[in-house]
Amino acid sequence: MSKTLVQWAEGVDGQPPVIASAAWKGGDGKSTIARELAYLLGAVLVDFDWDRGCSSRSMGYRYEQYVRYPLQDAFAKGTTPRPITGRRMADFVPSYPGLVDEQPDRDQVTDSLLMWARELGRPLVVDTHPGGCEVTYGAVNAASVVVVPAVLVKESLNALEGMVDELTNHPLLITPNKVSAPPAWARKQLRDITSSHGGFPTGPVVHEETWLKTRKINIAASSEPVPKRAERFVNAMDALAEKVINYG
Repeated sequence: MSKTLVQWAEGVDGQPPVIASAAWKGGDGKSTIARELAYLLGAVLVDFDWDRGCSSRSMGYRYEQYVRYPLQDAFAKGTTPRPITGRRMADFVPSYPGLVDEQPDRDQVTDSLLMWARELGRPLVVDTHPGGCEVTYGAVNAASVVVVPAVLVKESLNALEGMVDELTNHPLLITPNKVSAPPAWARKQLRDITSSHGGFPTGPVVHEETWLKTRKINIAASSEPVPKRAERFVNAMDALAEKVINYG
């Protein structure tokens, strides 16, 4: 039986779900997916990517204007951060460059994310840093679904293969992303990866959208009114959100 968004967001026994958007290679589109999913799911976006290409900066946050940061204080004090609210975008907890050196161990990250979701009473979508690091592993371990964008080029598929081998027992949802006209060998490699280790669920195909590369506004692409050029992408994000809600 399909769940409604409200049923899904309530979670189990007072524990709203945590979703991770993760990839072992940068540039595969995990941040774009994380921002859209957080908006569509009514979740708080937690940004663990400390580089300047992160979701926080795309959403208008400038860390250099501040001395202290919500994530920094939350991890140091064991408290729940207060999300920043915005118009036509997800509420979010921003990242900061110093996180690279101040990462807690993965168990603390996992426990913190679960606590934040409970205390906020809302699901979390975590935009992770590319590859394996403590905050990424902590987010993946907390997640009820790990959305993994799969770009059908050699380097990305090789990274995906390594990620799947490492995270075999995690709830991965592999989503073909930035798809244009992939060669036969790439489609075969993706099929081999998704069928390995007993098989992994796949999300909807997200096509290559050239307009996303030059988009400068901070709002979610899925926010109303949706421009004509964004309809295919937004439909894919809607389908992906449905897959997340009804995963498993």
